[in-house]
Amino acid sequence: MRKDSKKNVRLLENFPPSTPEEWRKAADKLLKGKPFDKVMIANSPEGIRLEPIFWKEVLDGLDAAESLPGFDSYLRGTNASGYNHKPWEIAQELPYGTPAEFNQATLEDLMRGQNALNIILDIATLKGVDPDGAKPGEVAACGLSIACLQDLRTAFKDIIPDAISFHIRSGCSGLSIGAIFFAWLMEQGTDLKKIKGSIGMDPIAVQAAAGTLPVKLKNLLDEQAILAHFCTKEAPGIKAITVSTLPYHQAGCSAVEELGIALATGACYLQEMTERGISINEAANQIRFSFAIGPNFFMEVSKFRAARVLWANVVSAFGGNTEAQKIHVHARTGLFNKTKNDPYVNMLRTTTEALSGVIAGVDSLCVGNFDEVTRLPDTFSRRISRNTQIILQEECELTGIVDPAGGSWAVEWLTNQIAEKAWSFFQETESKGGVIPALKDGFIQDHIAATAQGMDKQLNQRRMSLVGTNVYPNVDEQQLEEKPIDYTELRDNRAREIAAARVELDEDADAKVMSALNDILEADGNTLMPALIDAVQTGATLGEITKTLRASVEPEDAIKPLPSARLAAKYEALREASNAFEVNTGQRPLIFLCNLGPLRRHKLRADFTKSFFAAGGFKIISPNGFEDPKEAVDALAESGAGITVVCGTDDDYVERFAEYAKAIKAALPDTRIVLAGFPGDNEKAFRTAGMDDFIFIKSNNYEVNRTYLEGLGVL
Repeated sequence: MRKDSKKNVRLLENFPPSTPEEWRKAADKLLKGKPFDKVMIANSPEGIRLEPIFWKEVLDGLDAAESLPGFDSYLRGTNASGYNHKPWEIAQELPYGTPAEFNQATLEDLMRGQNALNIILDIATLKGVDPDGAKPGEVAACGLSIACLQDLRTAFKDIIPDAISFHIRSGCSGLSIGAIFFAWLMEQGTDLKKIKGSIGMDPIAVQAAAGTLPVKLKNLLDEQAILAHFCTKEAPGIKAITVSTLPYHQAGCSAVEELGIALATGACYLQEMTERGISINEAANQIRFSFAIGPNFFMEVSKFRAARVLWANVVSAFGGNTEAQKIHVHARTGLFNKTKNDPYVNMLRTTTEALSGVIAGVDSLCVGNFDEVTRLPDTFSRRISRNTQIILQEECELTGIVDPAGGSWAVEWLTNQIAEKAWSFFQETESKGGVIPALKDGFIQDHIAATAQGMDKQLNQRRMSLVGTNVYPNVDEQQLEEKPIDYTELRDNRAREIAAARVELDEDADAKVMSALNDILEADGNTLMPALIDAVQTGATLGEITKTLRASVEPEDAIKPLPSARLAAKYEALREASNAFEVNTGQRPLIFLCNLGPLRRHKLRADFTKSFFAAGGFKIISPNGFEDPKEAVDALAESGAGITVVCGTDDDYVERFAEYAKAIKAALPDTRIVLAGFPGDNEKAFRTAGMDDFIFIKSNNYEVNRTYLEGLGVL
């Protein structure tokens, strides 16, 4: 061992830090004349200019340096110990339609790491309609069908109520659904005060997504207040109100818009609840936020951190205490960027999205199944999604460090940027009269549409990437089996079940049901929830109590609904058309590459062209490079392709393009000749020689593929 091996070497003294000016000079040198701002600066859909590197000076004037988890504005978390005391809930969705199917999947997954039920309901249940009064497609489709107490007995069989959390997304039917849920809990002999979870009414999100409501929003807010009051007094671990941003995310909103709308909706619910006699502290405690998680890792981490600060500001402005200012956040990996093609890439997407939510400190998390845009999940896809969370908790040990992003120059700066812009959008929404008028006059819808259009444009030009869709597509992939479900048969089966349950009631039981329904009509705000629970216990159905509850109210005026979209959908339509063309004709639509000269001279543009047109499902024929136009014409004719793309260097084009184009047009005049690359000043000459089109890095990838497929009769 060397004698000086134990010396304390002060490396930082020997290697002083570089200055921003020195770094910029080194970066410019590497760029070799390319414009710094164009190459190194990114502009996000949120309107935030993203620098390539951050310096400690960005923290000047920010609270980040002085903040601690569990204190102040809750920037660094609402709990001082973070996940050390209580890890986030693993709250996977189980989108099965019948109570028996739901129960089977629930018991399997609770035994394998899931610790919270995240219950999504079918359309009929959310409308408060029994299966025999619903339309096909509304029953057991993408959610659980619940119509009576027996359905919950089946769905929750062998589940210990106070051992897990129950989160039910009740939309605008929280009173009726809550009555069935509480009736089941009481039947189990459970102390309601020990139950944790939510029965999240969110009529504003329902109206935003559907454009309609079954009754006036005012009446639904009355119901929401009754449910919130009951939960506060009888089941304080249950939150009655949800603020969901999923419909806005699914329409293509940015993180700033999502957060601003969440604040406006939350503020609206606080105002409406306090006007109905609920204290600000009680009202705030009744609200649970449900955010989508997008693909931009640092943007999403910062969004959740900003949400804690801004919600604390809102509650404080209403006069809420520090405990009431703590936000409760559920997060779900978004659907907007998920794909049918190359579906296993969705596993990677949801992993990074889940990680961003965990790093940010969400309270509960749902990782979407990789095949959720194609079919209902099977045991395998559920296991992968669930285990993603378990790995983050148990193998990555992310529960051990509180706010690991805290102090990051980039994250703290971005958190502040999102907070400022989201607060500005919130104030702009409030200036319209609040979230309800802003939805009625289309302000929110139009704002989101502009953002979505911008992202769509970036996707078309491949400045935004979807792996397996517009970049690196695999046209030979084996598509997932869709496993179609007969929802008409499901509806008929459920309708028979509920009709049989009514018939089984004897005269005395039927009389008790009628008496209990009459009690609902006579109940006031304080006695309505007990009356609803009693009606369920006597045998009344969801549809019966909802119809009684809303016997004399009118539907809400319609607004423009938000679209439910996925970025990849239009590309998937191209691929599906190409697949169908192959089934009908025996081959995929063809593109022939007229490669000029040796490989080193045409490979770069040939590879670009292959990827460019694979996005539309084309089969690319790429032969060795040609030295003679006649050889190229013969090979093109033999291929049967109606489109050829000439690939080579700019010098090759100047010297040889014209002779190849003229030869092709002379022999095969209907062939579309495309140049790979930007022709610049040579465009006129190339078109005179026979060029019909050209593609380059700025081309609209989607439109070119669509146009060419239309020209071949594929679309």
